[in-house]
This record gives sequence, C-alpha cells and structure tokens, in this order.
Amino acid sequence: AAGFALTTGDAVAGQLSGHSVKVGALVPLTGKGAEWGQTAKKSMEIAQEEINAAGGIGGVKLKIIYYDTQSKEAEGIKLFKKLATRDKVLAISGPCFSSIYEVLAPQLGRYKISMISYCSSKPGLSALSKWAFRNTLTSDKQLAPVVAAWVKEYKIKSAIIIHDIEDAVSKAEGTKILPGLLKKHGVKLLDMMTYRTKDTDFSAQITKAKAMNPDAIALGACYQQAAGIVKEARKQGMKVPFVGGACSGSPGFIELGGSATEGSYMSTAAWIDDPRQKVQAYVKKITARNKGKKPPYGGPRAYDTIYILKMIMEGRGVTNKSGDLESDRDKIRAGWKNLKGYNGVSGETTMNDVGDGSGATAILKVMGGKYINVMKQ
Repeated sequence: AAGFALTTGDAVAGQLSGHSVKVGALVPLTGKGAEWGQTAKKSMEIAQEEINAAGGIGGVKLKIIYYDTQSKEAEGIKLFKKLATRDKVLAISGPCFSSIYEVLAPQLGRYKISMISYCSSKPGLSALSKWAFRNTLTSDKQLAPVVAAWVKEYKIKSAIIIHDIEDAVSKAEGTKILPGLLKKHGVKLLDMMTYRTKDTDFSAQITKAKAMNPDAIALGACYQQAAGIVKEARKQGMKVPFVGGACSGSPGFIELGGSATEGSYMSTAAWIDDPRQKVQAYVKKITARNKGKKPPYGGPRAYDTIYILKMIMEGRGVTNKSGDLESDRDKIRAGWKNLKGYNGVSGETTMNDVGDGSGATAILKVMGGKYINVMKQ
C-alpha cells in the first residue's frame, strides 16, 4: 500500500477525539504569485470536503484554518506563530514560496510543529529543521531531466540564461542550477542576464541576447515574466528554443505567451494532464472552481498534502486530545519523515533524507498550444 509502514512502538490507528481536527494553511492569496495560493486553497478545500464527506479523519471532521501571507516574509512569520500558538493546529500546510519558507524553517524546532510546503522549490531549505518538509520537487530535481531532453532535441551548443534577481527560486535556478546543468551537457554559457520581479519590458535583454546569437535561452523566471520574455524574443525575430524551471511551467505560461511558447520545454512537480482517473477527477473539480483554468503544480501538491496528513494521523495514532498536542505533532513529524511511495494526484512521493519530496517528474513541451509530457510519448 502507498504511504509508510508502522514500526514497533507506533500507536494503533483508531478514532480521534474532539469536535474537529485542525490543520493550518499559509497561502499567498494576494500579492506576488496569488494564483498559486488561490488554486492551492481551492485544492485543499476540495480535499477537506471529500475527507469530511467520507467520515473525516478518524471519525472527526477536518477543519483547515487559512491565512493569507500576502507573499510577504513578515506576514508569514506572524501568521505562522498564530497558527502554532493560538490556533494550536496539528500541522501547517505551506507556505508556498521559498523566501517565506526559508525564514520560517529555522523557527520550527522552537514550536515543535511540522510545516509542509506544497510549492517551495529552492534546494536545501528542508535541511534547516527536522520539522521542515516539502511535498514537492526542488528545482534541481525538476530541471535535470528537462534540460537533458531539451539539449538533446535541439542539439544545443550555446545558451544564455535570463533570470529574476529578486525571486528566491528563480535566482537559484539562474545562478546555480541552470549553469551547472548546461555545463554538465557541454553547453557553452555565453552570458547571464537579470531582471527584477516587477519588470514587464524585456526588450533590452533580448536585444543583447540576439546580438550574441545563442542556440537557446534558459529561464529562471515565473510564468508571467517567462511569457513576456518569450514573446519579446519572437517579436525581435529570435526563434531559439526556451527552457524554464519550477515557477515557469504553469498553464499560465501558455495562456499569456500564446503561440510564442511553442516548442518550449518546462519543468513541473505535477502533470495536470495525467490521464489517471484520480488525477482527472481532481482536475474536473478544480477547474470548475477556478474559472475553467487548470492550476499550477502547487494545486495538486496541496491537495495531496491534506490526504497525506489524514493518512499519517490515522496511521500513527494521533489522538487529537488537547493534552497530547506535543506528542501528536511529533507523530505527524515522524510520519512525514518516513513517508514512502505515496501515490497521489501529483504522482508518487517519497520523502528523502532532508525532508524534500522525491519521485519522477514530467518533462513538458509546449505542442499545439498545450503541454505534452514527452516522457509518455
């Protein structure tokens, strides 16, 4: 069975106590990347409704307490403390972005509560605390197979990197991950160019890139800026192929970039068009609540996180009694640490030694106005 194996000393799964099982959720509903938070919240709401309709967690209704981080570190810190101390939640789903996760992770030991991000992908952050987990794939795991496929198809010998200098994940991709992967595949790095998160005009970067005549361009960018860069390149007559990282591979990249995105390779931690029945059942529900739009990978990862928490609470003998809060939280931490082969809508997830998700990723290529998983071709 998917999940983890109970070990000697674990309590036997059974009924929980209380009127509700409380889980916290830190979501960016406003500010930068609000789409990620909004679709994550809707996804967790779907999971909550399904779980409660099926009897709850150990017979007790699940209650998720949502707070908007506004994509700000200070707000994230304040709300995290509120969830851990005032609301006394058993665990926290989120936050989404690496910049907030990075400032919160070192504080988890003090509060002895697990924090499970569904879309933080900067490498190395879960190692900051034994209570820190990420139910996602870090950028290096997402990009490695995608860059390999991209280089092979287009026979790339030279490339330029364009990246956001302010966003934590995009900066890590642009300055560390992509340069290393290009070197590994024998691709000559001609230049590294930067922009700031709120920039919308990329004509200067593309003009400079065009003059250098690269075979390709690699992006450390979120999908909004990635779409803008690709459109500007096509406007200036550049036909080079693009590759993008964790924040680029959203359905929004194609929606905003249109035909300019054709042929681009993108990484992801969840393949929304996976034909498995459980995936498409989730997709049908989330698109109905999301104005017909499919979510970025944070949506299915957040959905899976809630179901994994249910499995851990029931399987590790969480009691949900007020006097057992500390021991219940530790049981949940142990459950995440030992998570193996959970088969969810975002694929199979196993926690590695530092608390990050590991498993196969999809290699997405834009073909005919949609993402095609070339691994399945």
